[in-house]
Amino acid sequence: MSDKLRKLKDEAAKLVQKGRLDKALEAYDEILTEDAGDVTAHLKRGDILRKLERGPEAIDAYTKVAETYAADGLLLKAIAACKLILEIDTTHTATQKRLADLYAKKTGRAAAPPPVPTPPPRPAPRPEEPELISDEDIFVVEEAPPAPIELPTIPLFSDLPKNAFIQLMEQMHMRSLLPEEVIIREGDVGDDSMFIISSGRVKITKTAETGAEIVLAHLGDGAFFGEMALISQAPRSASVIAEEETVLFEVSRAVLADVVKSFPSVEAIIMRFYRQRLLSNLMATSSVFRPLDANQRKSLIEKFKSREVPANEKLLEEGAPGDGLYLLLAGKAEVSKKGDGKRVVLAHLKEGDVFGERSLLTNQPVSATIRTLRKSIVLKLPKKVWSEVVSTHPQLLAHIADLSQERDKTNEAIAAGKLKFSEEGLVVV
Repeated sequence: MSDKLRKLKDEAAKLVQKGRLDKALEAYDEILTEDAGDVTAHLKRGDILRKLERGPEAIDAYTKVAETYAADGLLLKAIAACKLILEIDTTHTATQKRLADLYAKKTGRAAAPPPVPTPPPRPAPRPEEPELISDEDIFVVEEAPPAPIELPTIPLFSDLPKNAFIQLMEQMHMRSLLPEEVIIREGDVGDDSMFIISSGRVKITKTAETGAEIVLAHLGDGAFFGEMALISQAPRSASVIAEEETVLFEVSRAVLADVVKSFPSVEAIIMRFYRQRLLSNLMATSSVFRPLDANQRKSLIEKFKSREVPANEKLLEEGAPGDGLYLLLAGKAEVSKKGDGKRVVLAHLKEGDVFGERSLLTNQPVSATIRTLRKSIVLKLPKKVWSEVVSTHPQLLAHIADLSQERDKTNEAIAAGKLKFSEEGLVVV
């Protein structure tokens, strides 16, 4: 880039910041005289024309952008330019046709993932007695990538038929973000959208048990996020922050529901990556994996078995033999114990929490009942596999023993009346 062109771009950006849009437009016109193929200048020019309410001229500018990106194979960016046109004129037939052409140009389409195996049917539990989980109805979890990682670009909707693809592109909203702008905040409830990155870069962060912020992943063009809360309707499990200027497609639950209703394969794609994202988050944040390196974490997680569990189901029952080490991948569970003729709630378990370890360490019956409070996903390391794992990873055995000891002290304090569990946490009595 020549010094003249660089100075022109700097001056144009300053004029936009000052709100001098007419002068900024002149600057971008001069930039395009110097370099007619500068797609960013065409895009900025379209943005200015749109703000000046000169719609037809803005459409011409965005059309050049869409054509350039499409020719370069940058299909998501081309789609973004088409979206800008449709926001000005929802009936712009040339752009609707261009979206159809972009669909036809898609290459390297990902095959739909293999269907998730379904467990065999089980006899219905007796009334008032939630059924315990057995090994027969738990299936092996698929391999998950270690974390933190660079998640791959995911062509989320690449298997949609053409008409569904066009309809979705037209219904999606676009959002432009500045660096450090928060898109999703951990713990938030009520928002019902997932996002696809058209251009830019974001980071996904989560607060660990120690209170430290952990970067789970960096996502770039084509990646998607937010599907976890969209599917589970649970509070957001991680924060997402823009690392640079970023353009997103936003897909609401209502829009996605319409697509899934007509094209069920979309739900299977989302669920597959939903589970993989949960596993990545778990390996990065759960205390169970803290003593292990990335390769050891990956090897260990592959030994767990996974199952979706409905609300109000017993995972472990006080007095029963211990049958494995459990991790709560998603959802919420209650820990309770009999005392003085009534059941005392000791704790609530959240995603990433481990349970069932005490009976494995002491070879004694389970000391408390664990019951799901809402639909959950549970990982289980069967007792036999547990013995094999700790024999090769003694540091893991020592770490889990420490966790169990801390839990015993807390439970003893609750039993002695020194602590009391509440929805907000443990309270000193």
